[in-house]
Amino acid sequence: MRSYGVLASLVVLTAYPPNRLTAQVPSPASVLGFEPGADSMLADWGQVSGYLSALAQASLHVRLDTLGRTTLGRPFLLLTITSPANRARLDEIKRNQRLLADPRLLTTQSFDDLRPTQPVVVLISNNIHSTEIASSLMGLTLAHRLATDPALTRLLDSLVVLMIPSMNPDGLDTTVAWYRRYKGTRYEAGPMPWLYHPYVGHDNNRDWFMLTQVETRLVTRMLYHEWFPEVVYDVHQMEDTGPRLFVPPFRDPVNPNLDPALVSAINVVGATMAAALYDAGLTGVAHQERYDLWWHGGFRSTPTRHNMVGILSEAARARLASPITIEPSALRQPARGVNFPGPWPGGVWRIADIVRYELVAAEALLRLAAGARTQFLDRFVALGRRAVEAGRVGDPFAYLLPPAARDEESRARLANLLIAGGVEVARAETPFTADGHEYPAGTLVVPMGQPFRAHAKDLLEPQRFPPGRPPYDVAGWTLPLTMDVPAKEVRAPFTANLVRVDTVVPPPGRIEGAGDVFMLHNRTNGESSAIAELLAAGQSVTLSGDSLIVRGPRARQILADRAARHGFTVRAVRAHAGSPGDVTRRRLPRIALYQPWTANTDEGWTRWVFEQHGITYTTVHDSDLRQGDLRARFDVLVLPDEDEDLIAGEDSTRIPARYAGGIGESGASALSAFVRGGGTLVCLDGSSNFAVSQLNLPVVNVLAGEASGSEVSRFYAPGSIFGVVLGGDSGGGPTTLGLPDSLKIYFAESGAFEVRSPARALAMYPPEPLRSGYVQHVERLVGKAALVEVPVERGRVILFGFRPQFRGQTHGTFKLLFNAVLLAAP
Repeated sequence: MRSYGVLASLVVLTAYPPNRLTAQVPSPASVLGFEPGADSMLADWGQVSGYLSALAQASLHVRLDTLGRTTLGRPFLLLTITSPANRARLDEIKRNQRLLADPRLLTTQSFDDLRPTQPVVVLISNNIHSTEIASSLMGLTLAHRLATDPALTRLLDSLVVLMIPSMNPDGLDTTVAWYRRYKGTRYEAGPMPWLYHPYVGHDNNRDWFMLTQVETRLVTRMLYHEWFPEVVYDVHQMEDTGPRLFVPPFRDPVNPNLDPALVSAINVVGATMAAALYDAGLTGVAHQERYDLWWHGGFRSTPTRHNMVGILSEAARARLASPITIEPSALRQPARGVNFPGPWPGGVWRIADIVRYELVAAEALLRLAAGARTQFLDRFVALGRRAVEAGRVGDPFAYLLPPAARDEESRARLANLLIAGGVEVARAETPFTADGHEYPAGTLVVPMGQPFRAHAKDLLEPQRFPPGRPPYDVAGWTLPLTMDVPAKEVRAPFTANLVRVDTVVPPPGRIEGAGDVFMLHNRTNGESSAIAELLAAGQSVTLSGDSLIVRGPRARQILADRAARHGFTVRAVRAHAGSPGDVTRRRLPRIALYQPWTANTDEGWTRWVFEQHGITYTTVHDSDLRQGDLRARFDVLVLPDEDEDLIAGEDSTRIPARYAGGIGESGASALSAFVRGGGTLVCLDGSSNFAVSQLNLPVVNVLAGEASGSEVSRFYAPGSIFGVVLGGDSGGGPTTLGLPDSLKIYFAESGAFEVRSPARALAMYPPEPLRSGYVQHVERLVGKAALVEVPVERGRVILFGFRPQFRGQTHGTFKLLFNAVLLAAP
């Protein structure tokens, strides 16, 4: 066994004869019928789960649990691998992990008692992105080796290895089915025409603080409420022409909320992995490529805000399971240097190579963690202690979420996201004073003197990405801004009568007044859900000034129920006179949502947001648009963000003919006829360029084509929060009804418009619009429009220069989309 200089901390508790533990343990090949990594062979979820079930039944080292069900109902599995002695005391180990994660609960004596025998807990996550599929096979081999190889099983007294065999079993089956169907053809490696997660596709690894999807919630509960691992390793794949494997150190910058000791530990793990790979004769291992330590929201980054060593590896892909040949001239590797000492020479690259690289890296991590067991435990405790102390001295001391937000349900949702992420939240039972300001009873308090301070602080404060090299991914994500929930930073310590809460529910809303005519101010997302239900039930909804007037025999019942659930107030009156400009609707608009055959993530998020808020829609594809006569079938048609050519779509050389070709010229003509005949076309972000061009709108996207400019001179904002001012010279009309005069929008390489009459700017960028994140050449935005409405004959086009439903996070701008589809239709 290799010596790492720290093996004295290994725990030795058991010495079972090898034949007792390994004789009947099945190999992956004996169950799958092929070796993991064999050319052109993949295992579906039934095979993966079947093998792991057989392994758990046969091995004293292995336990298999179902955490819950996936979006489509498959079992979501967690594998636990450790020594038999540790298996017998897993509940005790879990209790101890909770103490280590929260040193306020840990006395000197209790730490001294558990430290000699407490194992390090390491979580390995595989296959979150379903086409990055090799890790679903690597995990089977690693599990078998841990259960049977004496050089590894001897480590298990010092380790509890948690393994998620696939973070997206639904997508694994989707990918394997596609590959098997088209194996040996030019389509075998995709692109698939649909998302590999039913709603969010690749963005399932962008959901780790918002927790919108069931899989994310299952793992989050396990991480921050049950197991509290010291190390989290997230296994990925990347493009095929660069390095063979990326491991940390990450690229700068480092998020200011990450403790230096944590950053150094990440570097040590990555360097250990790289050394093991080069020792094994493997080449092409790179550090400090592309991936940074700034962003919050990925599976390797959110745990770092919980004092866990978060590791990412990215292996070069193959054609799913089919080998590829890469000529040296086609490689785009970094120059040889300290971060890339051994370039890969090129040649044949197989899924077996990916499995081998990932396996060597994983085993190196486990050897290091077992050998440095006490160091990992001590660091975990020290990180928690420093986080608690930093908050107690007022850096800051707390964040406050006062009541009376525009949308109390959004305030409750924000608090519950923090709680789900292991953050302590309390409610003030009586009024109190903080930083010289009075706050009422019911104010939610997030104290910063707690172990997961970094998670809470990073979500509640604005981000300021440092100057220099532009960010790799999202640069700003401040939830009080995206959710439109006021949050107050308090620097100085204060005292208050606080009660910790496990969940937050909005105070029930109600109907006030008497009468059978009801007035809504349309300030909340819950009111939009109520409007959708009212119109679906045939009740009348009248747009009158800055209010909605509701009448109908079922109106009281629907509004009372929705108000109680969502926390908004309804005013009842006996009569409402109305005015000449009022517009009344008596049915739910017929809403179509275009789903291109390009696995469009924004379409998936739009579906998810509509469904969460009870907005009925019909999915339409290219053939539906080409068929024409859209106005007879629909009132509103939503085009998701789509940067590719909607007309041409995917090329038939890359995807089967029935999915190729886009909407074509006939579909574009049908959309034009739909608008001119009285329909409402809602375009989200990139699809606005299509509408401007095809309908010859008096609008110019001044940022179109920026991606092709030089990196220094072009406008760039990869994911940041900007302020906009609503209304414009003519008022906002139905699309902005109920929204404040200014709000925060999410801008992710989006657009900005100049308009001419009859187009109207509904939202404009003010001077200095950046609120959180990063922007290069911000002057290009100032005075431009972010949201535009254009009348076209009998219909209208609504152009969003951003995504109002971005990744299910932007609750503060959902209403713009809801108004556009529910209220703005003719």
